[in-house]
Amino acid sequence: MSNHKIEIKGFPVYQNGQDFIIGTAKIQDLLKYTMFTERLVVDFDDNGKPVYSETIQRHVETSRANQIADFLINDETATFPTNIVLGIPLSAIDSQVFDNNTVTISFKKEVIEGISKAKRGEDSYDIYVTIIDGQHRIRGIELALERLSKNPDNVGTDGISYNEKLNRLLNMDIVISCFMDKSLEYQAMIFSTINRTQKRVSQDLVYSLFGLTENDSPYKTALEVCLALNGHPKSPFYNRIKLYGNDYDGTFIPPLSQSTMIKRIVSFISVSSKEAENDRFRKRKELKGYSGTKKLPFREFYATDDDSSISDCLFYYFSSIQHYFSSLWKYDTKSKPTNVLQSTVGFEALMKILKDILSIDNNIKFEKNAFDKYVNKFADLQLHDTNQFPMTTRGKKILYYSIFIKVFPDDASIEKKKRELESLHNAD
Repeated sequence: MSNHKIEIKGFPVYQNGQDFIIGTAKIQDLLKYTMFTERLVVDFDDNGKPVYSETIQRHVETSRANQIADFLINDETATFPTNIVLGIPLSAIDSQVFDNNTVTISFKKEVIEGISKAKRGEDSYDIYVTIIDGQHRIRGIELALERLSKNPDNVGTDGISYNEKLNRLLNMDIVISCFMDKSLEYQAMIFSTINRTQKRVSQDLVYSLFGLTENDSPYKTALEVCLALNGHPKSPFYNRIKLYGNDYDGTFIPPLSQSTMIKRIVSFISVSSKEAENDRFRKRKELKGYSGTKKLPFREFYATDDDSSISDCLFYYFSSIQHYFSSLWKYDTKSKPTNVLQSTVGFEALMKILKDILSIDNNIKFEKNAFDKYVNKFADLQLHDTNQFPMTTRGKKILYYSIFIKVFPDDASIEKKKRELESLHNAD
């Protein structure tokens, strides 16, 4: 561990097209970036902060956790030979560097601060690093440390003081496996596979625990589209989405997160985040014939197994953006976006405009130059001006209203949008 950063150092492992990291961590270091919690992370918001399930919690058996604590306190040869499996979102990582056969990951300060707040008993805190498997062991370790810390002067039956046992436990090495930015479905699969080899675990329990289904889902489709757009050399999003597998150390960080893109694509399929969770359990064809008022332009594509239309739509729409704003769209390897088009808020506003376009133009064909007639209408906007178009939540609204007014000047809501835009500018 470095003096100023909390790090994980390990070896990349590749199995059947999947990758993860195997390493070790001292218990005192491990508990600086993760801890047992009953809260289940189901998503990450636009700022990379965890979003928790309102209905699903991960419980441990208190008796089992206490047995593990007893084992650690009373057995001087206590060991944990099996891995603790962690899920690490990219939003938690400050840097990751590959060097020969090793990779070093450093955590952002908010990851460490979240654990510190939880330990201080504060009401508001976030835990970014998820314990996919090993929550009973982690909870047992936490209980053992609590008991040893409260009674440091006690001496065990083996003649070793609790203070010495405490120091030994804090410095014990734990084997860890780290899965970087994997989908919730994949995490559920890992949990299921690991526990199936130890004792029979009901699949109902696995999917209730994670709030997931092993069947097809809008999230899986969104992830596949995201990966395709990031990996195609001619895509406007080529190497522009923050995915696991490349070095980034502050000198180059892709400007758009995988979770942001997935969340937006899903919002074009499902009515709400809550319904998106329910859609995990539905067959595609059950999403056909949507009659609600909310704009869901990708829903019919998903319901009819036409995922290619989703990727084509995004490819050609953002290709038009890239063409008309080529100098602004280009990302020059700086660690922070320099204009609104490179930022998350810019992507959000452009996706909102896309939803409007698709809702009005039902006959548009997803092909080269298909969106030029719309993008050309707002090509004169001075999007390089961060004072006029700040990279903030307010800036997202300003960008959206500015584009909407240009693209849909005859819309019934245009006067209202002009007033809202003026109000946003006056709020500066």
